[in-house]
Amino acid sequence: MKTILRISMILVVALTFLLSCNKGELIHKNKSDEINSLMILDKETALDDIILPVGSIISMVSESQIDIELPPNFEFLLFHEKDGVSYSNSGSYSCTCSAKNSCKVIYSESFGYGCLQNSCTGTCTGKPGGMDDNKIIYGVINTTYTDLVADNFSESGNLNKKGYEIFFNMVAKEKLIDFFDFAFSQNVYKNSTELIQHKGEQSITYVTLQYKGITFSAPVPNFDHVADKQLINFKTGLRVSCVGNNECRCIKDQYCLLGNCVYYCVSKNVEQQNVKLLTLKQKQ
Repeated sequence: MKTILRISMILVVALTFLLSCNKGELIHKNKSDEINSLMILDKETALDDIILPVGSIISMVSESQIDIELPPNFEFLLFHEKDGVSYSNSGSYSCTCSAKNSCKVIYSESFGYGCLQNSCTGTCTGKPGGMDDNKIIYGVINTTYTDLVADNFSESGNLNKKGYEIFFNMVAKEKLIDFFDFAFSQNVYKNSTELIQHKGEQSITYVTLQYKGITFSAPVPNFDHVADKQLINFKTGLRVSCVGNNECRCIKDQYCLLGNCVYYCVSKNVEQQNVKLLTLKQKQ
C-alpha cells in the first residue's frame, strides 16, 4: 500500500512538472509573438512626408495598418477643418486601395514607411492619422518647452508643408506677434520689411528660434552681442539652412505676419519615397 501511494505521489509531481513546463513554453511563445509584432525605431524614420523620432514604437495591426506611439515629450500635430488643431502621443498609418483588393504597409531601411501595391488593382494611398479617423497627422512636435526659445533647443520635431501652415497660423501665431513686438520695440521701424526697405539687409540679423521643437529663423534689428544677449541669448546665422533628415531633400519656405517673416525648411522626402516605392514594385 505504501509502495502504491509513493508511486502515485511521484506521478502527481511528475505530471505537475510537465504541465508547468508546457505552460511556460506557451507563455514564452505568446511573449515572442507580441515582441515580433512591435518595432522600436533606433533612428529617425520617414513616414510619408514626416519623420518619426528615435524611440517611436510601431505596432503591426494588419498588413495595411500600423499603430504608432511616440516617445516621451513628442506628440503628433493633428488637424480637422471642423475641430481645429489637436495633439496626440499616438497615431496610425494605413494604406488603402482605390479599387479592388488591398495595399500593404512596407518598411525599408532606406526610405522608411510607405505603401506597396500588393494585390490592389487601383492606386494605393497612405494616410497618417489619429486614432480618430477624421483627424490627419501633419507633423511631430516636441513639448519639452512651452515658450518660444532662442537657445537650449529641445530635440527637433518636423512638419510637412501643410503642417507648417497650420503651425504658424494656429499654434505659434501669438508667440510670434509677441516676439516681433519685443524685437522691434526700440526701433523706429516696426517690422523687418520696413527696416530692410529703408536701411537695407545690413540693418538686420537673422536669429534662430524654436517653438514646440519646430526650428526657424527670423530677421531682427541688429543688436549688441554683449548687452542684448543678457536678455535674449540669440543664435545668429544664415536666413535658413536646409539639410534634410534621413537623406531627404528640403526646400526653403517662409511665413509672413504683419510685415515680419520667418524662414524654415520643408522636406521633399515624400517625392523620393514615391519614386523608390515605384522601383520596388517594378522589381517584384
